[in-house]
Amino acid sequence: MKKMLVFFMLIICLSITVLSENYTFVFKDVQLFYTVSNDTSFLVPDGFDVLWVSGVDSWELQKVYQHFPFKIVSWEDYTQKFIEAIDEDVYKIVGTNEILFYNPQLSQWCVTDEKNKDKIQPSTQILLRNPKNSVIALRARGSWEVIYEMKSDGTFNKNVQIKGIPVGPTNLYLVNEYLNLSPIDYVESTKLLSGTRMASEGDFEMVAKEAILSQTYTMNLGKINFQNSLINYRISQNDILSYEDRNVINFSLYSNIPNYTKTRIIRHIENAKYNGLGIELPSGQIWIHEEFDKESFPIKLAYISDTPVGDMLKINLGESWDVQYKIEKMSDVEVKSQNSRIVDFLITVQNYSKDRQIVNLSMSSPNIEIDKMQIEGNYQNLKNNSEKGKIDINFVIIDEVKIRMTIKTVLKE
Repeated sequence: MKKMLVFFMLIICLSITVLSENYTFVFKDVQLFYTVSNDTSFLVPDGFDVLWVSGVDSWELQKVYQHFPFKIVSWEDYTQKFIEAIDEDVYKIVGTNEILFYNPQLSQWCVTDEKNKDKIQPSTQILLRNPKNSVIALRARGSWEVIYEMKSDGTFNKNVQIKGIPVGPTNLYLVNEYLNLSPIDYVESTKLLSGTRMASEGDFEMVAKEAILSQTYTMNLGKINFQNSLINYRISQNDILSYEDRNVINFSLYSNIPNYTKTRIIRHIENAKYNGLGIELPSGQIWIHEEFDKESFPIKLAYISDTPVGDMLKINLGESWDVQYKIEKMSDVEVKSQNSRIVDFLITVQNYSKDRQIVNLSMSSPNIEIDKMQIEGNYQNLKNNSEKGKIDINFVIIDEVKIRMTIKTVLKE
């Protein structure tokens, strides 16, 4: 995944038409909305807070109250009735069509018909003095996540789910970071920008680039019509040529498991173009499909960590139903004359299915190495990729395999 120290928001050349467009950036926890205006007033969409305005002599906020019928009441008259909270100081009176709310202009409690519910809270309006291509920056709640799908035939879908406040046609960018606003990183820098006069198109580019510092650009979805609070968007579909499900046994020098335990199944996929993949894989959930009666159904939900192109994608599919193991520590001896420790293990692996299963035996610890190993049983394709500091053994099990392994480690270098 490509990282950038400065969040690159726009292309270098901006035309007058582009200047009139909107820009939306959705972080993992925040939605930022930028729009350009030459009007002396701007009505803030519901759900947004104003961060800053640039390209004006001055600006201020004012509340805009709508006209609707209501009557003043006493709160005590409703203490014996059932009410449900709708918003701050706004309540639905259960069993009626009435809404009880506090009117800050009158400092009184009032009631109105529920059809006026959306008119109770005042809107916010920005008053701009002498605007010239002024940039208005707004913030709201928002988030996004990547949701993957993988079928047994290798079909791999990358989707994105976006939650936010609809803003209509906009240039949409997704940022693979949390915003984490702070006075140093964001607010103070944008206060300086708010005094900038937008004399040219290049000024807008400068404001856009410097508005969000030290963030990570991830995806540019282009211009879309952001008209729903929840959007599911297909990014790509790939056909993976090969993948491998391994029954992984992780153990350490302290392992002693006398009873049979289920292995963990880890799906290994090489994230490379020649394997049909080779795309950026930011962290997210993945649905694993399996076939029943020739139909594919998503039945397992797993998780993907950030996996760049060229790396190995590993998906934890949970416990195995068919392969179990036990680890018996036969001896654990400290050899002072050799300044080392020697541990003797007997590892038994059983396959209860009719299918051949891949087993991966793994340990990682400084200064360990295999001193002796003896393996017997019904197995194929043994590969010992172990080296000092790492044990990595793969084989295909038919039914049962016993491994007698002596591990040596230096106590002090």
